Amino acid sequence: MSHGRKWRKFFITGKYLESPQEMLKKQETETVKVGDMIWQSRMPGGMCLLLEMWDDWGAYKKQLNERLPDAGDPIWNEHDFPVLQVLHPTEGVIQDPSYYYSTVDEAEKYGRRRLKYELEQAGREAPEWLLKEIAEDETR
Repeated sequence: MSHGRKWRKFFITGKYLESPQEMLKKQETETVKVGDMIWQSRMPGGMCLLLEMWDDWGAYKKQLNERLPDAGDPIWNEHDFPVLQVLHPTEGVIQDPSYYYSTVDEAEKYGRRRLKYELEQAGREAPEWLLKEIAEDETR
């Protein structure tokens, strides 16, 4: 297993925050390495330590059957890959499809955009510091 892989971020930003075209334009390919901290975007959420990554079903099945000879086929299908093994503070060591995860930087950017959206939905104005941070996110 390589320690540096290109990983396509599957970070869902919410249908009311950005158009699909904006989302595709902002998706970037980053190098995520074993040992990096990543953000779990599903419940319960939070920071995770990336322990292992499988790019395709065949490699995952081969390693699974080496570790557990009677395991059979993996629960993940070909559309779930890449699959990550992470250490989560409350869930422990788990394996999940990568579309549940983003970089910590992307999660922080999303949090700021989401806060602005929620404030606007509540009829409140976003504070200047928040608007400034969101504007700076475009150049980071």
